[in-house]
Amino acid sequence: MILDLLANCSRMRACVAAAALIGLAGCAPHDIVVGSGCTNTVLSVHDEWNCTVKGDLVGQASWVPFSTESRNKVAEVSFTIQVTKGSVRVTYADLSGSKQVIVTPSEPATVNMKTQLSDKRSFSLGFEPVNGKAEGLTGTVKYSTP
Repeated sequence: MILDLLANCSRMRACVAAAALIGLAGCAPHDIVVGSGCTNTVLSVHDEWNCTVKGDLVGQASWVPFSTESRNKVAEVSFTIQVTKGSVRVTYADLSGSKQVIVTPSEPATVNMKTQLSDKRSFSLGFEPVNGKAEGLTGTVKYSTP
C-alpha cells in the first residue's frame, strides 16, 4: 500500500511538473527574437559555432545570448540579420564599446567584429523594434574563440 502511494505521488509530481512547464511555455512572449539553434565544429581548435536567430514578430526588445566553453576572453563574431517588414535595432558590443545598427527590408545588416566575452563566457545581441512591430526577422550568427 505504501509503495502504491509513493508510485501515485511520483506520477502526481510528474504531472504537476509537466503542467507547470506547459503553463510557462504558454506565458512566454511570442513577439521576441529567439536563438533557434546552434551547432559547433567538433574538435575545432577555435570552438567554432554557427547559430540562427528568428523572430516571426518582433514587438518588444529582447536579448539573445551566445556562449562558449572556451577560456579565451575574446570572440570573433560575424552576423547577418534581415527582416521582411518594419525595422529592428540590433545592439551589440565590439572591442570599442556598444554599437547599434538598424535593419530594414531594403537594408539587411552584416557585421564582423571582435567582442569581449563576459565572465560567463558569453556575449549577447539585442533586438528592438523601431516605430512599431517588425516581421520576419531571420539571421545567422557565427563565432569562434581563436
